[in-house]
Formats: sequence, structure tokens, C-alpha cells
Amino acid sequence: MSGHTSNRDDYRKSFLCHVHCLIQLGYASLKPTAFSTSEEDDITGELCRHMQALTDEKPTEPWMNLYSVHDQNPVHGVIDPASGRIKLGKRRPKLDVRFVSKWASPSQRFCVEAKRLYRSDSVNSYMGDEGLGAFAASYYAETDSAGGMLGYVQTESVSHWQTKIEARIGAESSALAISGKAKTVAQQFRAGPKHMFRSNHQRQAARDQIEIFHTLLLFC
Repeated sequence: MSGHTSNRDDYRKSFLCHVHCLIQLGYASLKPTAFSTSEEDDITGELCRHMQALTDEKPTEPWMNLYSVHDQNPVHGVIDPASGRIKLGKRRPKLDVRFVSKWASPSQRFCVEAKRLYRSDSVNSYMGDEGLGAFAASYYAETDSAGGMLGYVQTESVSHWQTKIEARIGAESSALAISGKAKTVAQQFRAGPKHMFRSNHQRQAARDQIEIFHTLLLFC
């Protein structure tokens, strides 16, 4: 798969499709209304537990054996802007979810940050330096070509939050290094989550583009 561009492209498409299929299957295993007021870590922990059951314990498709799902995965090499030193130990930021596939070498990875959408200022957290901003600045997924944001919708509607997030992405497109004429693009994967869109970012630090796949999951 590493020898030809067409093979790499096909592999990447399959990888992204599988990742989002796992997200949807994990979400479908939950009772959403039971998490309408839950903290982000509680929701993410349960989502990962169900996805790990699919990849580690009871895979229902052969390809699931080739994936692993990691909860609260530390990020290495992040520099503290205040001290200029690399963050070590418990000071390292932690990605909410990391998917790893062993189909090819080096391993394909997909990093995900999750945020609750439940009060008027929730979009600030979603967009901030521990959310979408961390991907745009190369703090998260520095060497990856794709990453994901999960929005846990606990109030209002999915369309309400998607409109607010897309508006902020448009307003902050320069800071987020948005590439392309469209600030966001509709996205859908076979057997993937229903509510998705995508934004593309030309990161200066990584000198490469990263696609961020935004997924909104309803919990109210």
C-alpha cells in the first residue's frame, strides 16, 4: 500500500471510513438521553469503551481487528509557550481519543478532541487552543493529514450548534489557516455519523495541510 499513490489514497479513504464507522457504532451503543448532562470525560470514556469492545473483544467485521482505540492519550513534544520547555509527565496535554491502524507502516493514526455543546460559550471551548485551534497550530496531530472534532450536543439542536461553529470558523479563517474558498464542506461516510462537515487547514508549523472532520452527536 505504500508503493503507489492510488493505493495510498484508497487506504486513506478506507481508514477514514472505518474510523467514523467505529464512532457511529460506539454512539449507537449508548443511550444518548442518559448523557444529557454528563461531563465530557464521562461521555468519551463510555464511547471509547464501546469502540474498544468492537476492536478488541467482539469485532463484528474482520477489519476491526486491525484497529485500536486509545482513551486520554498523551501528546508528546508540545512546548509550553510560557517557559519554552517541552511539557512532560502529567503536564502533557491529552487527546480525548486516538485511533491507530496497523494496516501499513508507519501506522495510520487519527486524533480526536471532544467538547460539550451545552451553554452559550461552548463554541469558545470548541474553537480554542485545546480544541480546533490545537490542530491548526500543530499541537495535536502534528504529522497527521487528518484529525477530528467531536461535539456532544446537550442543548438546542445539531443544526443550531453547527451553524454557530461554521460561523466562527468563517470569522476566524485566517487564524485557523483555512485553505480553499469554502470555509467548511459537507461530509459523509458510509455507515458513519449523520451530522458531519469538514474544514481544511494549511498549517505553517507542520508545513502541510490537515483535514478536520467535525462530528456532532446528539445527547438531548
